[in-house]
Amino acid sequence: MDEALAKQLSELNKSEKLLVVEALWDSIASEPNDVPLPDHHKSILEERLKSFQEDKKRGKSWDEIRDQYL
Repeated sequence: MDEALAKQLSELNKSEKLLVVEALWDSIASEPNDVPLPDHHKSILEERLKSFQEDKKRGKSWDEIRDQYL
């Protein structure tokens, strides 16, 4: 990272830093296909899909998950 930029960022207060983080995240999230999925995440997804396909009654609907956790 450029030293001048690092210095400017270090001088921001917490609220300003959060705004920078939010702007960076929005920039990254606007093009999700440009963010590679790590292999270990793929492995976990494959395991969970296999488990679901073996016993579909064990799964929960999005509505159930949302109601339970959100």
